[in-house]
Amino acid sequence: MSGYAQAPASGQGDGSGPTARGPLLREGSPARPALVAALAALVSVLPLMHITETNSWLTAAAVAAAAVVGCGHLLRRLGVPRLFLPVVQLAVLTLWCGVLVAGDVALLGFVPTPEWATRLVDVFNEGTEVITTYVAPVPVPRGLLLMLVGGAGLVALLVDLIALSMRRVALAGVPLAACYTVAASVTPEGLAWWWFVPPAGAYLALLISEGRGRVAAWGRSASPSAAHSGIPETDSLARNGRRVSAVALTVAVAVPGTVPVLTDGVLGGGRGGGGGGGQTIRTDNPIVDLQRNLQRPENVDVLTYRSSADEPQYIRTVALDVFDGEEWKTSQRPVPDSVDSGLPRPQGLEISEVRAVDYEIEVTDNYSSRWLPLPYPPREIDIEGDWRYHAGTLDVVSPDDDVRGMSYSVRGLTIEPSVERLRSAGEPGDELDPMLELPDGLPDIVTEYARSVTDGAETDFGRAAALQEWFRSDGGFIYDIESQPGHSGSALADFLTDRRGYCEQFAASMALMARALGIPARVAVGFTSGDYQGDATWLVRAHDSHAWPELYFEGVGWVRFEPTPAQRSGMPPDWTFVPAETPTTSPTTAPSEPAPQPSASEPGTTPEDDLNAGAAGGGDTPTPPWLLVLVAVVLAAAFFCTPWLYARLGRAWRWQQVPADDPVAAAEAAWTDLREAVLDSGMAWDRTRTPRVMGRRLVVDAELDEDDREPLRRLVIAVEQARYAPAAPPVQSLRSDAAQVRRRLLGAASGADRVRAFLMPARLRAAAAATSRALTDGFDWLDVAGERTRVAVSRRMPRAARQRD
Repeated sequence: MSGYAQAPASGQGDGSGPTARGPLLREGSPARPALVAALAALVSVLPLMHITETNSWLTAAAVAAAAVVGCGHLLRRLGVPRLFLPVVQLAVLTLWCGVLVAGDVALLGFVPTPEWATRLVDVFNEGTEVITTYVAPVPVPRGLLLMLVGGAGLVALLVDLIALSMRRVALAGVPLAACYTVAASVTPEGLAWWWFVPPAGAYLALLISEGRGRVAAWGRSASPSAAHSGIPETDSLARNGRRVSAVALTVAVAVPGTVPVLTDGVLGGGRGGGGGGGQTIRTDNPIVDLQRNLQRPENVDVLTYRSSADEPQYIRTVALDVFDGEEWKTSQRPVPDSVDSGLPRPQGLEISEVRAVDYEIEVTDNYSSRWLPLPYPPREIDIEGDWRYHAGTLDVVSPDDDVRGMSYSVRGLTIEPSVERLRSAGEPGDELDPMLELPDGLPDIVTEYARSVTDGAETDFGRAAALQEWFRSDGGFIYDIESQPGHSGSALADFLTDRRGYCEQFAASMALMARALGIPARVAVGFTSGDYQGDATWLVRAHDSHAWPELYFEGVGWVRFEPTPAQRSGMPPDWTFVPAETPTTSPTTAPSEPAPQPSASEPGTTPEDDLNAGAAGGGDTPTPPWLLVLVAVVLAAAFFCTPWLYARLGRAWRWQQVPADDPVAAAEAAWTDLREAVLDSGMAWDRTRTPRVMGRRLVVDAELDEDDREPLRRLVIAVEQARYAPAAPPVQSLRSDAAQVRRRLLGAASGADRVRAFLMPARLRAAAAATSRALTDGFDWLDVAGERTRVAVSRRMPRAARQRD
């Protein structure tokens, strides 16, 4: 092949064989592909940093990748059949994972024992529990450390097997993309564009390395640089590979990052939106996901339910019964019993004021959760799959199935307690003590407000009703979905001070204040009743996501309250109004604090007033379809008109830069306008021709009449005088002459040429070409600098080696 010398025979000491002194990892070195593979595997796991609270696991992951790939490289050098390589590599990876999490029960820290194997299984199960319990970013206890390091090692094993043992480098992109896929799938809002760069760059590095290795196998180059350095002449291949890689990577990153309509859709969302662009609502930790679902631009359909009582109903997903000072979450719950045999009677329910209601529920493909959305309390559920319940909360969860796209039937109870029954409720039993627990370090403002707001109420129910009324109207709170998310102790202290938040803070605050008053409480997360569709059917959407407190009263059980103001929640339950018992003037501030600003919502003291306030508030108001269409039309028009506007404004800017007393600059500006007009009209422009020759060609090609020839003649004469005459006379009509000729040329152009001139004018094409030339020059500079650096290093390394010898 041209440019390459014949490869020398083995053993000839010409410096090209494996024993030659020089760069250790030169092209064709057996260690180079292994090093690139190990680095590629490690780099590909970097997107997992987005979903972990700490990055300390990266060091252990790097050791795992290096050990796996290094083991494979060594075994291949020893001639071990490649069929056995993955087995040995997997054993090495397992031993390293054992050193990390079970070194204290292994002989010498790494030799397996029965207790060592048991520990590995237990730690793996701990990692599984972390994954199913937390949402990103997650802590990294030893269970998740085992999974992260093991995952990095498995990626390295697959890359080594595919790229180095099987020599199918193109297929190595699959394992390299695995960690990015995992991180993206567990991050509902999606990953930022830069997380795509590490695995994509790793894949491109593998491809380029493999290509250079193939070319290097043909022998040494006869180029001068290769003669000095011993580096095969793969520069053209590498240069083109780098440029193609840079362009491909830029496009892959820039397009999704700058054109969000490719995923969200211009018309996605709206109150009547169906699929919402195919985006999925995930429910991993329901209360953490709450604000995101409320703020998502596309109000996608979640589910529909049909009620035999033709009455709206809150749909509950899960009850959160533990507050650890940072967040409400579920307690450790055994769920051994299947819903197939029916559900038990709700905890504490003894009254007879209940009705059985049948529901038919259909969940859309937009909603993904292992928790089953249900009206509370459910008694019978007819559903396919493995669904189990927790007796204390009647939450239903599946270890394997997902509720997405499922249909099921539910028989539930509608509880209608009287105010008198709630007032006369006795003391809760000792089994409810966990529902009274408060974390250490709870801000004093929570308990102080709980006591001051309920001062004067004589029963637990009176105190609960007073809290609800204070949050809804008397306390001056404002519902604000844009407020800072969170319900930790400090966040709730800020909420109680600023009096601004959304349902997460309202529900969490009332539940904590109820516990401070000795009332068992928990937080329920789910959806409000949705919009009535007729025929006893309601439609629930993403913006109906909601949280509310449930308080326990002996003999009645868990009772829903609604502290969120009316503009979001509408009318609260009828049984929560006790006007005779609540204080006539509920305190709105602690004694030492100034009074807050008045609420934007009017106080409501009756269900009718609250419902009217909810109707007048600014809740989920449907967006008119015509407005969405108008916005789409405006955006489309702006998109397609941008190139034309760019060219038009560019011509105006060009003339703005021409001095009034400079006829030469004016002539050149007019001539540039003419050149762009010729190119936009689909004709050729020859820069080697004189202005007079170009003018004659335009007269013939464009078939200009006498009226259009005159302005063209003035343009030609002005340019000739500007370029060749000792002093060019000023011509005032040059700009209008150029514009007139432009209109004539475009008018005579074909329809396709006019469309191209509108969408891709010559000025824009010239700017793109200039940008391409600048990038090419930059790549050339980098290539030359890299070649000079490699030559300099290769010259010094043999000299240093000889000096050592």
